[in-house]
Amino acid sequence: MRYKDTGNVHMDFHLSTNATIEYILQHYDLDFLRELFRRTAQKVYKDLYENLKAGNAAPLVEHTAYYIEREGGALTVTEKDDEIIIDVIRCPAVFHARERGYRAPTDFCLQTALMNNAWSEGTPFEITTCIRSEGTCRQILRRKNNATQ
Repeated sequence: MRYKDTGNVHMDFHLSTNATIEYILQHYDLDFLRELFRRTAQKVYKDLYENLKAGNAAPLVEHTAYYIEREGGALTVTEKDDEIIIDVIRCPAVFHARERGYRAPTDFCLQTALMNNAWSEGTPFEITTCIRSEGTCRQILRRKNNATQ
């Protein structure tokens, strides 16, 4: 896996990311944030994006599972038919915010949905992100109706 940090992780990174999202939404708008995450998904994480464009979702699933588990979160991955379902049971970022006395706003999880939307652009996949409750979500990767394998 190309994107695999193995050093110490400072979980307050998530708090700064959240503060950045809030700042952008207050001073700019959702379209600006959407474009920021689109560029991040497609240019910074270019290898994941290129694999998705080639019809290979495995690197994105591996990346997601690695980071959630590495940071003390929990998830399940289920594959069926042309779907891969990632159920995040305990988001480490949201739970870290709670442990530090912050209530994670809805916008905190917005980054996941915006990254997934950007990753699916121009690929044979659609990625649906359903926020279930604070700290839990379901991400469904499925082939678009007209996509071939």
